[in-house]
Amino acid sequence: MTRIQETLQRLRAENRAALMAYLCAGDPTVEGSIEGLAAAAQAGADILEVGWPFSDPVADGPVIQAASERALRHTRREDVIAAVAALRQRVAQPIAVLSYCNPLISAGRDETLHVLAQAGADALVVPDLPMEESAAWRQAAQAEGLAITQFIAPTTDAQRLPHIAEAADGFVYAVALLGVTGSAEDSAESILPVVDALRRHRDVPVLAGFGIGDGASAKRWRSRGLDGVIVGSALVQALAERGPEGVRRAVREIRAGLDSVG
Repeated sequence: MTRIQETLQRLRAENRAALMAYLCAGDPTVEGSIEGLAAAAQAGADILEVGWPFSDPVADGPVIQAASERALRHTRREDVIAAVAALRQRVAQPIAVLSYCNPLISAGRDETLHVLAQAGADALVVPDLPMEESAAWRQAAQAEGLAITQFIAPTTDAQRLPHIAEAADGFVYAVALLGVTGSAEDSAESILPVVDALRRHRDVPVLAGFGIGDGASAKRWRSRGLDGVIVGSALVQALAERGPEGVRRAVREIRAGLDSVG
């Protein structure tokens, strides 16, 4: 059982929701991003998500796009891996790495999976990897003890859900709105039926991301039966404006919102 599976299983047993905190490696500096994620862990994040900076992050809104642009000025492949390794030395929480396909392929997919696993990563979140194209990736990742996260969205076809459920490893990422990260639209009415349909095939943990940035929005999603939330843009903004202490404050507020739902 992976660290992510153990964490989510424990939280379910405690009737608590998971909080997954994202920051982009190298923003504002490599060390600064490590400090920000360590602060998130100290403040109550259950899973840490290290973003691999990329020039064309198509699922991300302006806040994370800007973070990637800043990071790319001085962050390379080895810096991302070093950030994961340094973070693993400081925290017990599971570590996921968010990367688009291109950086992983250009660096050599299987070799990159190997070095990420050796550095202490537990999972990969690859937004532009369709489930239908993921079999070889999942096989390579599982050989290294890594999970590859599957996605559902309001537009996911019902015929794909049993296959997504079968391929799910650790948790499923529910894209909570039709848009990009950091958007404010709430699309619960369209994503919740998809979550319910997925769970009829398999009771896998589902975490909601996109558009969740404070305690109130986290509370709403928890009250709708989600196993947890993924927060990125709000934490990137907090780190940019107030440093690690801003991340701590934001995570504490979101943690309190989640914990307020029994």
